[in-house]
Amino acid sequence: MKHFEGLATAVSAFALMVAASGFALAASDTEMDHSAHGDGHTMMGHENAEGHDMEAHDHGASDHRMPTHIGMDDGNAVELAARPDGFQYQRSRNAYEMPDVTLRDSRARKVNVAELMEYDGPVLLNFIFTSCATICPVMSATFGQTQDELKAIDENYLMVSISIDPEYDTPRRLREYAKLHDAHDNWVLLTGQFDDIFQVVRAFDAIYKGENKMYHRPLTFLREGPDAKWLRLEGLLSSAELAAEYTELVNPEVN
Repeated sequence: MKHFEGLATAVSAFALMVAASGFALAASDTEMDHSAHGDGHTMMGHENAEGHDMEAHDHGASDHRMPTHIGMDDGNAVELAARPDGFQYQRSRNAYEMPDVTLRDSRARKVNVAELMEYDGPVLLNFIFTSCATICPVMSATFGQTQDELKAIDENYLMVSISIDPEYDTPRRLREYAKLHDAHDNWVLLTGQFDDIFQVVRAFDAIYKGENKMYHRPLTFLREGPDAKWLRLEGLLSSAELAAEYTELVNPEVN
């Protein structure tokens, strides 16, 4: 357990350093940069034609091993990601216009983003990629560990995680990632065409430096209903903090 906690602390501390300073590491064996493929091109290599088998688009020649799981089985995993004194995530309320684009879920089913964001209930959303070894494991662990607590507050919620590395993150890999983080049925993971995903990233004002995923920011978005503005949280949150923000939105009288 001491070794596990040490690993979680090290990963989380490194993630915080990346998020706070704005610097990013070069790609490693576990996290390869796709910049060699060119910025802004259609990364999936096809146009989502009817009948195309996304599962077959495996890129087996590239090594994008999924990073070590930091702890769905350890209740302290996210809490170990303690921020340095004085480091606080930033909060703001914003209205975002959703693009009319279609992505794919972990079962390769089509999902229209604009329609999904009309979900009649609370929505929590973030941007991740499964080979990320810095902030994404922390953000996904926070989502995973908060699921039961959110259900106790309002079981009608929807979680959405959108991959910003669609070339690698096929529906099959999203299924593996969902299993890794014990994702419930109301946690939807999406992939698709790079250009379509980038429209969603732009809509949420979540553009990252040079369109390079290595520079993406720790952003979490919440809204209580389809007509509400989004609460934008910039920075890494613990599961307790995410649950508190959710409670304030959907059940403010509790606070």
